Amino acid sequence: MSRYSVSERIFIVRTYYSNNNNPIVTQRKFATEFKLKTTGPSVSTINRLIQKFERTGSVCDDMFGNVGRPLSVKTPEKIERTRQVFERSPRTSIRKAAQQVGIKRESVRQIVVADLQLFPYKIQIHQRLSQRSVEQRLEFANTIVEMIDNHQFDVNMLWCRDEAHFHLDGYVNRQNWSIWGTENPHFAIEKSLYPRRVTVWSALSSRGIVGAIFFEQTVNSARYVETLRNQFIPAIQSEPDFESMWFMQDGATPQRTNEVFDLLEEHFKERIVALGYPKSKKYGH
Repeated sequence: MSRYSVSERIFIVRTYYSNNNNPIVTQRKFATEFKLKTTGPSVSTINRLIQKFERTGSVCDDMFGNVGRPLSVKTPEKIERTRQVFERSPRTSIRKAAQQVGIKRESVRQIVVADLQLFPYKIQIHQRLSQRSVEQRLEFANTIVEMIDNHQFDVNMLWCRDEAHFHLDGYVNRQNWSIWGTENPHFAIEKSLYPRRVTVWSALSSRGIVGAIFFEQTVNSARYVETLRNQFIPAIQSEPDFESMWFMQDGATPQRTNEVFDLLEEHFKERIVALGYPKSKKYGH
């Protein structure tokens, strides 16, 4: 409990008893009160503090069962040096920070999480967009907002579709797979040149989900049209307000053919949100 101040321990005890002796609620309220990015003290820590309080009537450290308080490397000087390391270079690894501060990696990790309350944010990767693409997206967003304001578009009537690919041959992470031995076993796993996979397609709206629909072959225009005609459209066509529904899809090439747009127009008229529509039809792409 040495990592928590006396005032924090008092808060834990008060919260515990005022919430029907519930350590989970105490944990959550502690995190909220002290604005932690992680959860508060563990349930076992809370229980130990309560046991100590009921045994001694105090939340201060006691030497019950110990010969003395263990020494800690988490001194104010070490904490400050660790803070300076990450302020100078936020991308510094725990290992390098430990070398610079002169303490163990686990101690640095505890300081970073508990004392500095830092979180290891991951770099994000986004698709590169041209300036024209950004302008088109902004124009589309403004148009949709205007249509919503003018009651020309109801988001509850919108069906969106997407798919995901699942590989069937498995995946081996060589960084996590080691074989200990005195000699190299020359163990290898065969990898197919064209790995087997299945595509899972579904459509979603505020009304529910249509799918999942499985494709064991490549999704071309003909198979996509067949799925729309035989599975998706019949699933929603019985809805009383089908004539007011919209359909949105992405810009995958098999979904931008005249056959696809003809089928969509037959059922959704011009209530279609798709890349290249209606331009693709106009120019026969």
